[in-house]
Amino acid sequence: MYAICEQRATEFLDDHLHFREATNSSSEVEFPERRRKPRLIDSLPARIWGIDSEGEFLSLDSQIENISSSGLFLRVSQELRVSSQISLVVRLINGSGVMAAIRGKVLRDEALLDGSRGIAVKITEHCFL
Repeated sequence: MYAICEQRATEFLDDHLHFREATNSSSEVEFPERRRKPRLIDSLPARIWGIDSEGEFLSLDSQIENISSSGLFLRVSQELRVSSQISLVVRLINGSGVMAAIRGKVLRDEALLDGSRGIAVKITEHCFL
């Protein structure tokens, strides 16, 4: 039963995200897309709760840079602990009111050129609010 609910939720999420084709920033070299799911490439506001690099609980506003039904990449102001659990709430489509509560696992935390942190998250659970 859980597998059927998960499949329906994934289909619903895929239907509510408006996808653009991923493009490479370099015009000299073409890299094949390795992602299994298409991604929405847009800046979406989100509220996150998680564990920082010092093991302290944090709650802060962030921006999701891209999202699919299996993962997301977000921009935050603080370093997060890799392999820790993260929870967030995001409005998926501007103006529609569709929101999702997401739980995931932090896969990667990297410093970005503007001083913020880029966080790759594998989505483990989600539901629509």
